[in-house]
Amino acid sequence: MAPVIKTVNLTHLYGEKTLFEVTAIINVSIEIEKGEFVGIIGHTGSGKSTLIQHFNGLLKPNSGKVLLDGKDIWESRESVRSARFKVGLCFQYPEYQLFEETVYKDIAFGPKNMGLGDDEINTRVRRAAGYVGLSGEQLEKSPFDLSGGEKRRAAIAGVMAMEPEVLVLDEPTAGLDPRGRDTVLGLIKEYREQTGSTVILVSHSMDDVARLASKALVLNKSEVAMFGPVDEVFSHGRELMKMGLNVPEVTRIFMGLRDRGLPVSTSVYTCEQGRRELLRLSGEVSP
Repeated sequence: MAPVIKTVNLTHLYGEKTLFEVTAIINVSIEIEKGEFVGIIGHTGSGKSTLIQHFNGLLKPNSGKVLLDGKDIWESRESVRSARFKVGLCFQYPEYQLFEETVYKDIAFGPKNMGLGDDEINTRVRRAAGYVGLSGEQLEKSPFDLSGGEKRRAAIAGVMAMEPEVLVLDEPTAGLDPRGRDTVLGLIKEYREQTGSTVILVSHSMDDVARLASKALVLNKSEVAMFGPVDEVFSHGRELMKMGLNVPEVTRIFMGLRDRGLPVSTSVYTCEQGRRELLRLSGEVSP
């Protein structure tokens, strides 16, 4: 079975052949399998947002290919249009794109553009609202009467309502307070578990990626620095720190314990793993 998304030597330049030419991504070759939860991390300017905008054809490569279900998305106008429905992209601060009279109409905007009938649109709107925890009463409100966290969830529901094969979220918790952040991340996790969809999460938070993702893609200076299972990538904590990335706090703690002579693993990136490692060290559980 072909990967749901595959890039082959993908390169994108801004301002090509001008004095202001900037290489955003260069020779990116990755494969994302159906149903995976991939976290994309990297410092500001590493190419994260540029990369994800290629997944549904919002940007066209200067060279290289993007394959969706094994087919080049730039093969024809129809394939590009299809990609934009199959790969749902939720930008940073998506609530700024809310504009309709009611939350219901905002969530329905995408399905309506897909040419779906009223009954199917209604089903999708209410299903997506359920995914993000919005009530029927809230659907009839103006989106501008919602709280900041509710607006964010309504905007994400608008992408979910198109029922994309791949859901891509660019910093979905940016600007939210800790409670709102945990709520949004919890809903994204539940959505994936309920639908089996492929989810791609761009985040500055290594802790969030460690907690949610099955794979991590690290971009550094416009190139792929690492890509693989989260435990494998996060085992390279010192290399990640050299790239200017903040590894999870618990990883830092165990790296410090190792530096002080304790024989602990440094491949610890969640609190539960840390607990088990300390128990192993004390002899309460076997290695």
